[in-house]
Amino acid sequence: MQFLRNLVDKQRKLYHAKDSKFHKVWPLFDALETFLFAPDFRAGKKGVHVRDYVDLKRVMNSVIIAMVPCLLWAFWNTGVQHFAAIQNLIASGNMAAGDYVNGWLQGLLGAPDITAEAISSYDKIVFGVQRMLPLVVVSYGVGLAIEGVFCVIRKEEVSEGYLVSGMLIALIVPASTPLWQLAIGVAFSVVLGKEVFGGTGMNIFNPAMMVRAFLFFAFPAQMSGDAVWVAGNTSPVGTPGNLIDGYSEPTALALVKTAGENASELLTAQYSHLDLFIGNMPGSAGEMSKLMVLIGAAVLLITGVGSWRVMLAGVIGMLGAAYLVPIMAEASGLPMSGGMYLQPWEHLLCGGFLFGIVFMATDPVSSPETNIGKWIYGILIGVFTILVRMINPAYPEGAMLAILLLNAFAPTIDHFVVAANMKRRLKRS
Repeated sequence: MQFLRNLVDKQRKLYHAKDSKFHKVWPLFDALETFLFAPDFRAGKKGVHVRDYVDLKRVMNSVIIAMVPCLLWAFWNTGVQHFAAIQNLIASGNMAAGDYVNGWLQGLLGAPDITAEAISSYDKIVFGVQRMLPLVVVSYGVGLAIEGVFCVIRKEEVSEGYLVSGMLIALIVPASTPLWQLAIGVAFSVVLGKEVFGGTGMNIFNPAMMVRAFLFFAFPAQMSGDAVWVAGNTSPVGTPGNLIDGYSEPTALALVKTAGENASELLTAQYSHLDLFIGNMPGSAGEMSKLMVLIGAAVLLITGVGSWRVMLAGVIGMLGAAYLVPIMAEASGLPMSGGMYLQPWEHLLCGGFLFGIVFMATDPVSSPETNIGKWIYGILIGVFTILVRMINPAYPEGAMLAILLLNAFAPTIDHFVVAANMKRRLKRS
């Protein structure tokens, strides 16, 4: 560690000296230095200060650690769903057992026989890593490169916010997302959703959710929301590629959207409650395993990084709306969608609401700062998620739209909460 510290100190003068030819890129060197070591400035010994090593980068690292369980599950489950889909295609007669070609991966696995007995856990993990790591690399590479350019132009320090956003983006897109589409979405989010507002701390909307929304509307074939493509490529029809071309399964929410009164039965016939909770189903990495999300939520709550008020309020809002909306719809004669026949707690097991309320709704930049505002904000996210799921005929999932909508209203919520507090205090005085 001391060797690394000495090496960084020797290079510092090349970037911080104003007469150095490398001075223009000092924000990039500073970002690397502060990532490796705590800042070299401290509060004075006198005065009221809190002295510890917790800075913004360490807070961001805590969030990344909380998301690691979801990423590890994605490595595993992406491979599980891929080979399960291959076996289903063979069983249905749409693919011959000898037609499976997986390029370098098949050579690495050494498993041309893809029967259930021949596919090992190692095969599934290797395939999942092959699919998920490129998403993480592209997300971080494109986003950090754009942020670095903006910081060099503005002569500002590189912010730490994208350390979390980069991981979130990889977890909220399907494993089959083409990398070039992901790169365009990241560029759109960082430039138009963040940097034009001034960078980290100034953005109105959560950057990761902006990527999801952009891909959702720009490339609906890959992000339709009603069918999840098991990690697949676009090989010509009839020519097996290294992944699956054209195999999809309905998401849990899409399955019940038009199911009617037997929605709950259809759901459990396709995915058991245990499968939904553990994450044994296709989908975006972050929404698969509710167990991994809860482990991440525990990390955020123990470290004090995530707001328990937003999390609890979101769950209360969802459960309350899921219970009341069907009653009001039946009383008013409105048509009943399949989602209205699910038990309220089943909505927590379906879709990406839990992941969104834990990791994205709690974003301190795009959420309210007042405690009462956090309660209002979380409850409304839960309510609007249910309204989209049950009433809107176009979208099976509503968490993305609900979070983005409430991001826009977060300053307004804080404004009215603060105004009410001032009015109440003026009356007391």
